[in-house]
Amino acid sequence: MKLSEKKRLALIEAAQQEFIEHGFSCANMDRVCERAGTSKRTLYRHFESKDVLFIESIQTVLETQRARLQLKYTSDIDVETQLRTYLHAKLDSMYEDFGLPLAKMVISEFMRTPELAENYLHQLQRQDELLENWFTEAIADNKVKALDPALMSCMLMCLLKGNCLWPQLVANQAVPSAEQRKKIVEDILTLFFDGYRC
Repeated sequence: MKLSEKKRLALIEAAQQEFIEHGFSCANMDRVCERAGTSKRTLYRHFESKDVLFIESIQTVLETQRARLQLKYTSDIDVETQLRTYLHAKLDSMYEDFGLPLAKMVISEFMRTPELAENYLHQLQRQDELLENWFTEAIADNKVKALDPALMSCMLMCLLKGNCLWPQLVANQAVPSAEQRKKIVEDILTLFFDGYRC
């Protein structure tokens, strides 16, 4: 990896911490540079503004999530097993790669800056395409009902995030333990497949 790329990654990591600790509005580029061990000149050579750095910081996290979340339909593996594996990977990614402090900061900034929310939602939509494609193939294989794959994907993610993301972000509930996550995923799959299995 070239030195300039190392500096760029260091700036992104430093910016993520700065944004988590101080929010977008109060984030200070001098502190970002100090954490990253670079100059402001280097920062602005890589990122033309604080907005661009913020978006790049979020995008980097989402790309890490995308790399971890693989979901390819396999006709000889039970659909429940495939989705179980995916949902557990999604939860691990949500709590480990993205982290609740970063999610809280992102949501609070989106309330203040709708343009940032639009970009973030576009990135999230790309992730949902993976699940939509999986449902399209499962429908073609007659494993789930022939309904709208986008709606099915949305319903499944609403069940997951309604139990494992929003309560933690909005009501400050504790992150579910591994045992609790296992039960939540099983309950979601039971409910989901009661409505969608062929």
